[in-house]
Amino acid sequence: FVLKNEQAEYEREGIEWSFIEFPENQDVIDLIDKRGSGILCILDDQCRAPGTSDRSLALDIYNKCKHHTRFSANRKQTAALQFCVHHYAGPVEYSTDGFVEKNRDELPKEATELLQNSLNPFIQLLSQIIESTAAERSNSSRDTPLKIRRQESAFGRITVGGQFRKQLRSLREKIDRMSPHYVRCLKPNDELVPNHFDRAAVAEQLRCGGILEAVRVARAGYSNHYSHDDFLRRYRCLALSEL
Repeated sequence: FVLKNEQAEYEREGIEWSFIEFPENQDVIDLIDKRGSGILCILDDQCRAPGTSDRSLALDIYNKCKHHTRFSANRKQTAALQFCVHHYAGPVEYSTDGFVEKNRDELPKEATELLQNSLNPFIQLLSQIIESTAAERSNSSRDTPLKIRRQESAFGRITVGGQFRKQLRSLREKIDRMSPHYVRCLKPNDELVPNHFDRAAVAEQLRCGGILEAVRVARAGYSNHYSHDDFLRRYRCLALSEL
């Protein structure tokens, strides 16, 4: 995203520029978030459908994503309901164990009972609020036709994946409206001890975060950006006779 915007700005300014090829992760984003065939969309569909499980989720992912170049699942992974996504930083293996239940993000019945049995008045008040809210939803749904009620119960719930996608879209919209500056935090060592700088670990973080590619593009282009007024005010002394 940053590298693409950098080169797009050169084109807008009319600067003579040879486009630099760099690895892009848009295909990985499509694999995860594309509407209809992305992993998060498949997960949300499984959470809305009745009688689904982690196994049905895994089978659906295998069926819809098996031809994607960034997706893989060998026999051993398939038997364990696992799959692999080849990210920009490298391959990462995922297990679907618990995916469906965690994505639904429903309050367990045991948690509600725990709140009701509490001796703390405030905790008891919370349980009453939760119980009354659930009762209101139940009463309002009785006055709704069965077909519409099923649709509301299935599509009205916001899943964890849905919340993540909504937050990500909001972040992208904010970035598009602004001129962001980034601060990249690097961990000097894996032991979390002071005065120890692990060069290999830091270099790996720079590579995985795309920093090295960003530096390569900046060095090949124009790393310092000035507005016309600022540039003229600073360097006019070099060409006073022409001005």
